[in-house]
Amino acid sequence: MAKKGTDKAEEPPKKLLLLDGHSLAYRAFYALPTDLATPEGTVTNAVFGFTSMLVKLLGDEHPDHIVVAFDAPGGTFRDSIGLDQGVEYKANRKETPDLFRPQLPLIREVLEALEIPTLEVEGVEADDVIATLATHAADAGIDTIIVTGDRDTYQLVQDPHVRVLYNRRGVSDYVLYDEAGIHDRCGVRPDQYVELAALRGDTSDNLPGVPGVGEKTAAKLVNQYGSLDAIFDHLDDMTPKLRENLTEWQDRAMTNREMMILRRNVDLPIGPDELTQGAWDREKVRTLFNQLAFRTLWDRLLEAVGSGDDGGAADEAGGFDIEVSVSPADAVERLAAMATAGDRYAVAHHPRGIAVSSGDSHLFLSIGDLAKAKTRKAVHALLASSAPLVTHGAKELIHTLDDEVTLSGLVVDTELAAYLVDPGGGRYDIEELAERHLGVTLRPGDSPGGAKQGTLDLGGADDEAQAAEATARRAAVALRLAVHLEEVMENRELTALYEEIERPLVPVLAAMETAGIAVDLDFLEELSKDLTKECDRLVSRIHAAAGEPFNVNSTKQLREILFDRLGLTPVKKTPKGEPSTDADSLEKMRDGHPMVEDLLRYREVEKLRSTYADALPPLVADDGRVHTTFKQTATTTGRISSEAPNLQNIPLRTAEGRQMRKAFIAEAGNVLLSADYSQIELRVLAHLADDPGLIDAFERDADVHTATAAAVFGVKEAKVDDHQRRFAKVVNYGLAYGMEAYGLAQRLDIDTEEAREILDAYFDSFPNVAAFMDDTIARARKLGYTTTLFGRRRMLPELSSDNFRIRQMGERMAQNAPVQGTAADIFKIAMIRLADELRARELATQMILTVHDELVFEVPEAELDAVESLVREVMEGAAELRVPLKVDAHSGPTWADAKG
Repeated sequence: MAKKGTDKAEEPPKKLLLLDGHSLAYRAFYALPTDLATPEGTVTNAVFGFTSMLVKLLGDEHPDHIVVAFDAPGGTFRDSIGLDQGVEYKANRKETPDLFRPQLPLIREVLEALEIPTLEVEGVEADDVIATLATHAADAGIDTIIVTGDRDTYQLVQDPHVRVLYNRRGVSDYVLYDEAGIHDRCGVRPDQYVELAALRGDTSDNLPGVPGVGEKTAAKLVNQYGSLDAIFDHLDDMTPKLRENLTEWQDRAMTNREMMILRRNVDLPIGPDELTQGAWDREKVRTLFNQLAFRTLWDRLLEAVGSGDDGGAADEAGGFDIEVSVSPADAVERLAAMATAGDRYAVAHHPRGIAVSSGDSHLFLSIGDLAKAKTRKAVHALLASSAPLVTHGAKELIHTLDDEVTLSGLVVDTELAAYLVDPGGGRYDIEELAERHLGVTLRPGDSPGGAKQGTLDLGGADDEAQAAEATARRAAVALRLAVHLEEVMENRELTALYEEIERPLVPVLAAMETAGIAVDLDFLEELSKDLTKECDRLVSRIHAAAGEPFNVNSTKQLREILFDRLGLTPVKKTPKGEPSTDADSLEKMRDGHPMVEDLLRYREVEKLRSTYADALPPLVADDGRVHTTFKQTATTTGRISSEAPNLQNIPLRTAEGRQMRKAFIAEAGNVLLSADYSQIELRVLAHLADDPGLIDAFERDADVHTATAAAVFGVKEAKVDDHQRRFAKVVNYGLAYGMEAYGLAQRLDIDTEEAREILDAYFDSFPNVAAFMDDTIARARKLGYTTTLFGRRRMLPELSSDNFRIRQMGERMAQNAPVQGTAADIFKIAMIRLADELRARELATQMILTVHDELVFEVPEAELDAVESLVREVMEGAAELRVPLKVDAHSGPTWADAKG
């Protein structure tokens, strides 16, 4: 990239920012959850994302000139070209989402308040306005950065004056391209990009490319011949297939190029040197941001524009330029003072130690420091004090310091709070949250000066000083993030759920992870041998049935055997168009050939062998126990999951799965107690739907599947046969997961019409269930989310999709989320109360596992009767529903025995 300011070093070129308004607003809408809203319920995710990006640009770039270009309503010249050539330009664009459309005026209102000029010109697109301004600016020696999510602007890049800041995804993932960057990204020069794009096509604009010519092939052709015209002049040089495709699609490629070329001569009412941000009214902007609930964005805006006279807001926002005391000699005294003062403080953990941040005090204590008795005692005393504690990942902090540590003052675990605010967010590391909620970039730097200006270096540091600063900054960020998340939780009525369920569960799960469960390694070794023998036997049978040996684990070879050699008919295809060999497909082909039965059996046995029998021994710690990690933020419904190892996927219905549970044992003098909620989701459904039929079945402790079958098939309960009960059971559990007629037909192996008749009969018998499901979907479509009995939200942007399949999926999730989420909440309440009771009664029993609706305890034999009674009492009393909660409990020396 050419060096700026070569004419007059003391007067660098002016800088112009050109923003593609619609492109960036759309990216923000699809990147952020639709639960971002004002207290009155106006959805603002696109407005927030756009404004967040804008504020960051103002702070990073400090432009001399700026404009946001929007597409004008109505058609453009490209529509006319398309009609002449039989092309419907952008015909496949999906309809503007209902939740997005009203946000565009709000974005314009933000721009107007900030005195940022906007432009739109009839008959052309925003890209053409941007192209014209960029060309004029380059001619005037003005440096231009085009900010967009549209690749068409690649053609405008021109060193040294025009670059593109391209939005790859989300609202914070941008990359700045100069000419070399475009060549690295696309394989061609910017001035050749349109030639490449014309061959490749652009599906988003309904401009199909030449079949068989992807981006790499297009780049190769453009580099070899220079232009489309030259490529078509050399068709004789091509392979036969490529020549055929290019010949057939030549006119389309030429039309693509004509439509993709951005116009640089749009008649504009203003020039680039006149596009400046006006002197905006602080109070007007503050009022607007308050109305939009953009409190953190207000702080960031003040920081970005260098306005430090707003009651200290800017100082707070910019308070990350911190001074860290590393291993201070007075650490014990400072920690004691924090505990006494009672002010809010944050702790962040790192492999090298911990950082403690409070106000202007930031200290880092290394692992060596923590090994000193006095320092360690002072840390424990602070954490056990009533001083309000903020941290990110409280459970991990407990393990990092000492499993005996008590976080008495924990007020905000920013990881948990962020999860409740956006349970579908996926990632909750502090770097992601700082960017998403605060606009602060925590990014690794290669050296103390390696991070960009305005970013925080968090990692990549090899020495203790850098680790200290990085960790202290994490603590400082957590303090600020906590305030924001508390406000959001309060606005969304999530505070009680956080304070009464999620936060108290942290020490419970930490203690369970520390306790672990004992494993019989000798038994596992023998089981592995048995499973290996069974796998070998099945492979031999499969090879014999196939008529030749092959790699049973090779999808390609298996396809050849099943569909080419044995002539089976595929039941579905993969996204790449290949016949599917997944478990569901094989199940449907089970009757097509005896080998399929053995293949399904082999996969089941091999999974147990590889995933558990062979994988568990290396995970057994020196204490002879496996210490799984329980994930509190991994599911959208609130369910707890586990990893390393994942103990939730051991099959219960197979003999091998039951055998696997024999490997988990109680220590000498103890037994394992398994307590499992009986049909909790159906009981929750009965409560939420307030359905008399289901309520009656549970109140008289009838078999609910038999009662359902009797109602659906019109027979007395005593006359229900196994076949009818199985159908009813599938319907009961399927409805709890939003299953419809097609899914029911697949599960029961019947045709869809028969499944629909069964569902109709079910809803006739249990009409309140049907009404509940319809009402739940309607409410979720209106609000954008569902709630559980305890206020847990699940965001459902899928319900506003214009794709029918995605909407259907959203409807199923809407039906399922309140039921499964409420069950998860009840389960967590039971865990918390049981932990409290075991501790209060000074019992030696340990709660050690949670798997789906089951809790496993290791119980001294002398405590068994008392603990079993206590567990039933607490679990069955965890919530007051219209139907009784019921717990099945069994005990034994192994987990298999305890499962009854």
